[in-house]
Amino acid sequence: MTKIPLAISWSGGKDSSMMLHHLMNDPQYEIVELHTAISSETERVSMHGVSQDLIRAQADSIGLPIHFISIAPDSTNTNYEKALNEYYSNLKAKGINHIGFGDIFLEDLKAYRDQMLSNNGLTGVYPLWKKKTSDLANYFFDQSFQTLICASKQSLFPKSICGKAYSKEMLESFSLEIDPCGENGEFHSYAFDGPVFKNRISIDVNEIKTHTYEHKLASGEEVKTAFEFADLTLAKPVAV
Repeated sequence: MTKIPLAISWSGGKDSSMMLHHLMNDPQYEIVELHTAISSETERVSMHGVSQDLIRAQADSIGLPIHFISIAPDSTNTNYEKALNEYYSNLKAKGINHIGFGDIFLEDLKAYRDQMLSNNGLTGVYPLWKKKTSDLANYFFDQSFQTLICASKQSLFPKSICGKAYSKEMLESFSLEIDPCGENGEFHSYAFDGPVFKNRISIDVNEIKTHTYEHKLASGEEVKTAFEFADLTLAKPVAV
């Protein structure tokens, strides 16, 4: 059977890792490459705060090439869509017509992705779609994945989880309003070990920084939201 070549939309977090694991074990697909959108200003994943170096270390450990899509900052999605359309066009030219995503239940996000893909003659593959997030969290632990919380919405957590290891004990501390996989944007993570990686990635957790975002609701009300970000770096070799 001829396998379907597939590119992976890679955020570096636990959901991407689980998605990749599912697709690696699906005999109909051949995973060709990873791609990650990076801010041209910070060289980090937007909203995750993870550096390009850390994403490249994941790709090296996985054993797949990675393409970084550089996004110039603007107040709309114009630059994002322009850069993504250019990348999608290059995929088509290479005969790659399918892209894997780690989305779980956000209907509006999936609809947006599917429209972008349709505009470029591509098809999305969503192996985690509509799976129960508590079941996915247990799957993550059962498969011996490991990840660190790299960003979190400050107001949701009485005690900071940023820079901490995602664990069953952490999940037990969550209030009912927090999704076990953080699918509503409650937190983001950086995966550093598990069955998709050939080698464990050693990480140093440095200072925790807080950034406040301002946005307007449909009513016109100004809202401020604070997120914590863990400054993660590749561990320095221990001097002998």
